[in-house]
Amino acid sequence: MTVETDQAIPRATICIATFRRPAGLRALLQSLNALEFRTMRPEVSLVIVDNDPENPASRELGDVAALSRWPATYVMEPTRGIVAARNRALAEAPPDTDFIVFVDDDETVVPGWLEALIRTKLNTGATAVQGPMVPRYEVEPPPWMRALRIFDIGPFEQGERLNFAATGNSLVDAAFLRHHDLRFDPRFNQTGGEDEEFYGRIRNAGGVIRAAAEAVAYDEVPAARMNLRWVLRRSFRMGNTLGRVALLRRRGRFMRFLKGFGAGGRGVLLFAAFGLFSEPKRIRGMMEIWRGAGMLAAFANRHFQEYSPAIVAKDRNPVA
Repeated sequence: MTVETDQAIPRATICIATFRRPAGLRALLQSLNALEFRTMRPEVSLVIVDNDPENPASRELGDVAALSRWPATYVMEPTRGIVAARNRALAEAPPDTDFIVFVDDDETVVPGWLEALIRTKLNTGATAVQGPMVPRYEVEPPPWMRALRIFDIGPFEQGERLNFAATGNSLVDAAFLRHHDLRFDPRFNQTGGEDEEFYGRIRNAGGVIRAAAEAVAYDEVPAARMNLRWVLRRSFRMGNTLGRVALLRRRGRFMRFLKGFGAGGRGVLLFAAFGLFSEPKRIRGMMEIWRGAGMLAAFANRHFQEYSPAIVAKDRNPVA
């Protein structure tokens, strides 16, 4: 095995935001304990931010940091919301770390996951790296859900350039974040879409996002999300995020407004022309209609609160 010299040892901090998913967090930590490295021995540490001090994961799991093979910091973030948790993780990361890595508490990773992310970053010079996300369904999903690949991200060609990254499975150059003083925008704390906005600012600052084809994370999909209502809600939120980002950046607003109508029009066409003959196309049409509506709603200052206390409590309690 080829081992990097001490001067070249990469230092990676894996950031995990958790909320009411002790079983999921345990499974994730077990998968991280099984990480393998063939061509490098990185210095790995974990930052685990629990966003529910009233009912923390430690109540069920005990000493959370002790469950990790790697040095781990487990802290409470009392301010509720996804941005508060992610920014606390960034604040707790060692100041000399080379890479910030994001993974969620409803995921598990393959043994070569972290090496694939780091190797892609080193080989391509990318600012950020995105790995594929493969769904694992709690129960058998409806056929249209598999056909439309609702919960899939990827697959990718190794090293291909991407326009996006998701905090469920990504790595970013820590020095780039420090140089540009980048954090997640608090205005997305309860709406979600913070990763779309965050990685968009990285691109705008000159960053490049590449794909790590072998950095696979498995996303555990609960039965409560395997329905049309949840899928349409997410489509609306995704469109809403795109509209809000255009408004906040004060550029591309007119084009985004037109794209909102365009998405709705495409959706109506798909629904009307093919919906009678194909359930996946009918639902794809509905998703486009909801996505377009989400974009237009942003221009009316309507924001869907995906991480509001009521919605999160309903979503997470069955999963935990």
